[in-house]
Amino acid sequence: MMADFSTQDRSFTFTRVLAASRRAVFTAWTDPEHLGWFYNPDMPKPTTPIEVDLRVGGTWKQQMIVNEDLSYPTGGIYLEIVPDERLVFRWGAVGGWPELDGGNEQDAPVVTVQLNDLGTDTELVLSVQFPASLDVEEVQTLILGGTREGWRATIDRVNDSTALTSRTDGHMAGPQLYICFPGTARDALNFYKDVFGGELSLHTYEDFGRSDGPPDAIAHGMLNGVIALAGSDAAEGQSTVRLEGIMLSLLGTAEPTVLHEWFDKLSVDGSVVDPLAPKPWGASDGQVIDRHGLHWLVGYEPSA
Repeated sequence: MMADFSTQDRSFTFTRVLAASRRAVFTAWTDPEHLGWFYNPDMPKPTTPIEVDLRVGGTWKQQMIVNEDLSYPTGGIYLEIVPDERLVFRWGAVGGWPELDGGNEQDAPVVTVQLNDLGTDTELVLSVQFPASLDVEEVQTLILGGTREGWRATIDRVNDSTALTSRTDGHMAGPQLYICFPGTARDALNFYKDVFGGELSLHTYEDFGRSDGPPDAIAHGMLNGVIALAGSDAAEGQSTVRLEGIMLSLLGTAEPTVLHEWFDKLSVDGSVVDPLAPKPWGASDGQVIDRHGLHWLVGYEPSA
């Protein structure tokens, strides 16, 4: 006989403390390149690519292989997105489990991922809430039938995400620059894309369902490539970028011809502090403050 199950028990919550920044943990939940931890580690990795449309109303979808006989897509529909702080999604996928085929959408559980700053660590609080449209017996069957234990095992794997590990592809991971721009994030991040190349993704305040800034302002933007940068338009009351006593070093990060090209592009409408040229100690370097206020140190050692 099943234990009593009251209406107040229509949810369960797990809390974990992770030795990583909120940005890293948020990336682990939202970047397809870092979502491999969500797969069943006891089964082969699915060949179906992970899909993420990171906006309110957008979907996250990836294949879950339970065993040799059972496989289905899962993921969610985003209901709320606060970068580096909070994700809320209706759990499931069309043709998957839970089923989100339109008619059943409101019966799907809602998952909240809250990220709390603990200094060098992040507290992850995951809550799964079942809708009032399901009766008590149905909810009890789902929770005790494996849903709770499945989520417990799943979030224990967040630490395995490549967004949190200390090494990625054999190279030490380093801090990524995240810039709060004074309403110029779209122009700035496109500028850096033109300088360094790479792939740029931009999401507006409207995409994330936020009202603390203009709807078309950038709530989260990321440039991935040889040089990785991220940023957003500052929300109301938030400070914007101002670098003093800090240089972003590109020393030895590319061939000399490429570094000279980057330096020239960064100089357009910016301010050259020190031309990129040979120095008395044998190396070549230079400094430039670009038109968005970032101070760059660019240089290289002489060829052997």
